[in-house]
Amino acid sequence: MQLTYPKAPANGVQQLRPALQAALQTRGFGINRLFANARANTLSLSEAFRGYALSLEDLASGKGLDQACAGDWHYLVFAAGMSIADAQLREVAGMVEFSALNHGALAASTVSALNLAEQHPRLQGKAYELRLLFVPALQVTAIWLHGINEALLIPLQPTPKSLATHQLYSEAALLGLLAPAARHTKAAFDADTSGTLSG
Repeated sequence: MQLTYPKAPANGVQQLRPALQAALQTRGFGINRLFANARANTLSLSEAFRGYALSLEDLASGKGLDQACAGDWHYLVFAAGMSIADAQLREVAGMVEFSALNHGALAASTVSALNLAEQHPRLQGKAYELRLLFVPALQVTAIWLHGINEALLIPLQPTPKSLATHQLYSEAALLGLLAPAARHTKAAFDADTSGTLSG
């Protein structure tokens, strides 16, 4: 399997460096042990890839990934070959700026999913653009392998019980599993007159 990447922001890495250096110096951003023990001269970044969000309304009404909206740029952060964080940039008025540094399970789970994809017989000899898919209303995150004629997804940790983490799904299979929960959740939002469910 060959991974391809979209054209990244020209100054993306330059925008991330100060945030990474600050995090190392202050041990801030909800630091984890791997990051806390990392040294600046051992850090490296993956190629940039894009996150996309699929809304509850689109999922509940049966719409597909073509309705997902592009969001932040993501870079996996490595120290001495170990994945330690996910760094994010957002676009504002045509410029990119630091958005977040995630020390949770996202980075390690992403690497595990990619290792699975590279070894999967179904994907051998094919090329896919690497993307992340978020369904915020259902707290679902998945690797999205965007091909010319197909979309394949691998859910990341943590994930709802209805999905198997690090299993390969077709677009139809994954969205089909999520659609009932989306309809149920949307019905609860629509029925709420107190305003508490909408925040």
